[in-house]
Amino acid sequence: MSDLWEAGLGGAEPARSALSVQHPAPCAAGGAGVALSAAGHTPGDALRTWQDYESSAQLLAALSTTAGLLGVCYLLGFLQLPVLRLLEGYWPQQGVLGRLQRRRTGRQREKATAGWERVNALHEASDHSAASALAARLLVAYPPPSRLSDGCRATALGNRLRAAEYYPLERYGVDAVVLWTRLRALLPSDAADRVAGARTALDATVSLLAVLAAFGTVWPIVLVIRGDLPLAAVSLLAWPIAWIAYRAALQAGVSYGNEIRVAFDLHRRLMLRHLDLDVPSDPDEERRLWDSLSQFYQRNVPLGPGTADQRSAAPDPPH
Repeated sequence: MSDLWEAGLGGAEPARSALSVQHPAPCAAGGAGVALSAAGHTPGDALRTWQDYESSAQLLAALSTTAGLLGVCYLLGFLQLPVLRLLEGYWPQQGVLGRLQRRRTGRQREKATAGWERVNALHEASDHSAASALAARLLVAYPPPSRLSDGCRATALGNRLRAAEYYPLERYGVDAVVLWTRLRALLPSDAADRVAGARTALDATVSLLAVLAAFGTVWPIVLVIRGDLPLAAVSLLAWPIAWIAYRAALQAGVSYGNEIRVAFDLHRRLMLRHLDLDVPSDPDEERRLWDSLSQFYQRNVPLGPGTADQRSAAPDPPH
């Protein structure tokens, strides 16, 4: 099954993409500068070298530096989706990574199953408040129990995003992968801004994680080749910081998922009104209608007579 992120969840506005990479890119340049300084190239050396340049050479150096930073920003923006999918647990099915994916997916499923068993035990012990609190955390961190067998991912971030993907399907019968891009075009500006802001935060943490992982991989090798083993060991501190960035990405993923849930809870019926369809008052009827629309858009299955009969002369919603 395709997923929400390829379907355009949160959009891909240039402004959002720029915001999500403009901070990690200077961090990458700054980290490289720190490593060079620690290797014996002080800021004073750089300043004296800069002053020795002619004006034309300084302009060329400034333009080259700016172009380099823009290139890093472009590269980070290009790699955002692949890195995000890697963090979600979309790994090759063959070889070592395939075995690791299956093993980690099994562990994630076991953790979720144990959590729901704990919920049942708390209910049996009449500790309903604790059971409800634990169930709420599980519903944010993992796919719903009915989807664990085939919907669980290998990583914590993947499961948090998958939980948001399944939420409208479980609650209302809305296939978010198919219908999100259409609903998103109808969202009020404040709701669209909240979704875009949450996605920007997620992309920024993912970009920062990628920069730190690259720094913690490349610079130790360079410094070992140069024979500076103590500094190579220090540069490995990028990995603990990358772990902190991953924890931040988990929180950003939860916030993003919550904005998606709110969008479907409050605004899904905008799409029905925009299509000139009556909004069903019966939940089962609404689920059937959403299923018909999903089949229509995804597989070109014609809408049934019952759906056609629901067309109304209701005015378009205000924009």
